[in-house]
Amino acid sequence: MFFSLSPLFYLILSILFFRFVWIVPYPHPLALLVAGLIAFLQRRYRKSVFLKSSFRKNFFSVLPAMEILFFVGMLIASWAYSGVLLTMIQAGILFLQPDYFLPSLAVVAAIAAMVSGSSWTTAGTLGVALMGVAEVISFPGTMAAGAIVSGCYFGDKLSPLSDTTNLASSLTHVPIWKHIQHMLKTTCISFGIAILGFYILNLYVLNSHANAELSLKPGLIFSLPSSSILWIKLIPVILVFGSSFFKLHIRISLILGIVSAIGFSIVELGIQWQIWETLVFGFESNTGNEVLDRFLSGGGVVAILPTEILILSAVWFGAVVEGYGYLNEILIKIKIWAKDKWDILLSTMATSFLLNLVTADQYLSLVIPARAFRSLAEENSIPEKDISRSLEDSGTITSPLIPWNSCGAFMSTSLGISVMSFFPFAFFNLFHVILSVSLLLIEKNKFKSS
Repeated sequence: MFFSLSPLFYLILSILFFRFVWIVPYPHPLALLVAGLIAFLQRRYRKSVFLKSSFRKNFFSVLPAMEILFFVGMLIASWAYSGVLLTMIQAGILFLQPDYFLPSLAVVAAIAAMVSGSSWTTAGTLGVALMGVAEVISFPGTMAAGAIVSGCYFGDKLSPLSDTTNLASSLTHVPIWKHIQHMLKTTCISFGIAILGFYILNLYVLNSHANAELSLKPGLIFSLPSSSILWIKLIPVILVFGSSFFKLHIRISLILGIVSAIGFSIVELGIQWQIWETLVFGFESNTGNEVLDRFLSGGGVVAILPTEILILSAVWFGAVVEGYGYLNEILIKIKIWAKDKWDILLSTMATSFLLNLVTADQYLSLVIPARAFRSLAEENSIPEKDISRSLEDSGTITSPLIPWNSCGAFMSTSLGISVMSFFPFAFFNLFHVILSVSLLLIEKNKFKSS
């Protein structure tokens, strides 16, 4: 088992080395490449016919995510250039009060994700603006990002429009509404605990000396009165989220947001080469306000490239782990260990998390465990809805907490905060995994004692 898990040990050691010993700007891609190389050399004597196929499969599984990331980079740049992002920040300051700021972020993000059916759409659009609000009122960005990620994944998990919710439902042959209803029992409790946690954290920030003037700063940032906000510039936002009702692909929604924002720019400034340059290289804000300029500057295709390299590095690592049999050995040992209903459900969750680590794709973290444990579940008369909930309790929930996973990379790139920085504040994701595992262990102990 040690040799089967050795690639993960190599990965952890490589990350620690490149973060704290030989410090490099982008430690995770390099750590994934090194860990994958060591794992490859460790079994170089084996002739693997699966390495190329594993790499190809993993690459094509993350290719849509990589493509969407490019569109998000252009969306952020176009919204910053056209003033859409500034309008969203101004609107957020009008409605989000510092006294309940962190809980409000989580609730607003949850509603948006439930409506759109996508945590990515919410984080890449509304999430960016909410981070801007946090920036201008000097709320810690790490905490704000944790609240936004929590809300995004709560809403995504319970939305009938969500691709992961529909995937988990279809893989286990559970009707979508039955699947959502079964998840409500634990998901709502976890989110309620998270909201309480954000409220307590909010009180701590408000009471800290460093943020004593928190509620005074919005008035200093914007010279325009609230009545002067150009609400018409929220049309691109409405198009992005409204298209979800027609079940358009997220790619189409983002293109609508980009094109409409460019349309505003052309109406106001005419056709200029600068807008096309901004889509590639990002927007450079010159409002004269240092805080605002620091936030509004960025976006573009170039800003996405480090994230794309990170995902490709994870694809290489996952291909080695899968192609040289490490992953299969772990799955076999897990299936041998699983003896009863609770072991199987815990194994499903553990496998989903493991696949999030090694494949960098949350879809594979749902598909492979569903196939691997389907027969065991049938043999032990486990309700299909329990399997579908276990898949989401781990596969969906833990994906944004892993820096090289496509979801973690997307959240980090969109919100401008590293995964390891917002990780401690993603209360919903953390509480939900702890609650789900704890309930399974309690039920198992009750059964044994009876």
